[in-house]
Amino acid sequence: MRAVARIEARHLARSPLLWLWVGLAAWSAALTLRTEWPTLTSAALNAYQNGYLISAGAVWAGAWLGLRDRASGAADLVTVTPTAPWRLWRARLASVAALTAGVFALLFAATVAVSAARGGRGTPDLRLLADGALAVALSGLAGLAVGRLSGSRLMALVAGAVWYVLSMVAGDPWGHRLSPALLQIGPESAEFGFVPDPLWPHLGYLLGLVLLAGVGLLALAGRGGGQRLPGAPVLAGVLAGVVLVAVGGVGVVTLPDQLVVLGPDRADWKPLSEVETVVLDPTWTYPDDGHARACAGDATLTACVYPAYGRRLAQAVRDAVQPVAELFASLPGVPTRLRMVPTQAFVQSSCRGTEVQIGEPDARALSRDDRDGRFLYLGGYLRCALGEYNWGVGVDEPPSDALDAVKVWALLASGTVTGDELRRSWAQEGHPNPTPITLHTFSPELVAAAEAMAALPAAQVRAELAPVWERLRAGRLPRTELPAQRP
Repeated sequence: MRAVARIEARHLARSPLLWLWVGLAAWSAALTLRTEWPTLTSAALNAYQNGYLISAGAVWAGAWLGLRDRASGAADLVTVTPTAPWRLWRARLASVAALTAGVFALLFAATVAVSAARGGRGTPDLRLLADGALAVALSGLAGLAVGRLSGSRLMALVAGAVWYVLSMVAGDPWGHRLSPALLQIGPESAEFGFVPDPLWPHLGYLLGLVLLAGVGLLALAGRGGGQRLPGAPVLAGVLAGVVLVAVGGVGVVTLPDQLVVLGPDRADWKPLSEVETVVLDPTWTYPDDGHARACAGDATLTACVYPAYGRRLAQAVRDAVQPVAELFASLPGVPTRLRMVPTQAFVQSSCRGTEVQIGEPDARALSRDDRDGRFLYLGGYLRCALGEYNWGVGVDEPPSDALDAVKVWALLASGTVTGDELRRSWAQEGHPNPTPITLHTFSPELVAAAEAMAALPAAQVRAELAPVWERLRAGRLPRTELPAQRP
């Protein structure tokens, strides 16, 4: 039977339907790798999330294999051979499961290797490899069953399309977790993993489905034959499959939809429904847990990220903010530290004293050369430097436009944007603000005021801001009292 399995695997390996979808999965994975900071944890999740494309190809390839006996006219011959038909199908099941799982493993290994070559650090979660391999193998078995039962190429094509849609269609979280396709999960924290983590119960759930599908196909192949399947192994397989599906299914369904990481200990992770009042509190900050240990910077500004992202990301974050931080250096209360935190369930960036907290999901999604990433980090820095008043916390009336003028001055003086870009953006209908940084007001007058400040030496502007700094942060300073302004 091993020889038969190898022959069937070679036939399956030549299937253009399978490799077409493998190529699509590799292309999609490569696009994601180009736009995210390289870590082995995110690379593993990237490969896993693109495995649904391989699943669709596995369904079609398996279906064509199940159709082959009828298409070649060998179906009657198979039934009269001395070897029991279920033994032949056992070899086919093994070949489909092994080859499809191996193809997914190839994508997984290649994606992780590319990330490692780009300098990625950390540890990939091998449970993603096991879960993805089981899901793809189950897809191949499902295709084999469709081909065997329907005998129709049209039904085989429809089955592949349905499986693809099943992997893509949005729905309730528990519905995703009970899907025979891959989980709709992520993103993964490099420090805390998946929150919540459905992988262990889902692995059991998928393994149970694979067992049930395999036993069902063998029973179908042995139906009406002279040599029946051994009863004890079949019963054991069915019982094991039912138990795994039941226990794993209950495990994934009973997990909360979303856990909020309120601290480094698992006891601090609460379901979102239990912490809504905290979520709505923009003054909440993540505690200093010592996990962000990869740091770069100096006394003016230091950035720290999780070790899996490496010091290079810390340096990139620090370099993005440093030109603006130098403009505000030595002013009271301005941030001197940027720290990665695991969640963004509260606000885009939190301020903890002189520390800016940057959510891990945003930091991971940025490539090294992403210009918009500078705005992300700068937005958090300016929010903390200029005070919570500028973001509508506990105020009943809008602040003065002096705060926005200082923001625009910081962008101009640091070289982040130019005056021409701001004026062109104002003239362009429908998008008057070219920066993703929140401005309460944005007008040609505001740009003119900021440009007048930018024409002065930065040290002079900082010195003139120092006496009125607290009034500025409190939103009580009129724009006419800013440097280089005329009443």
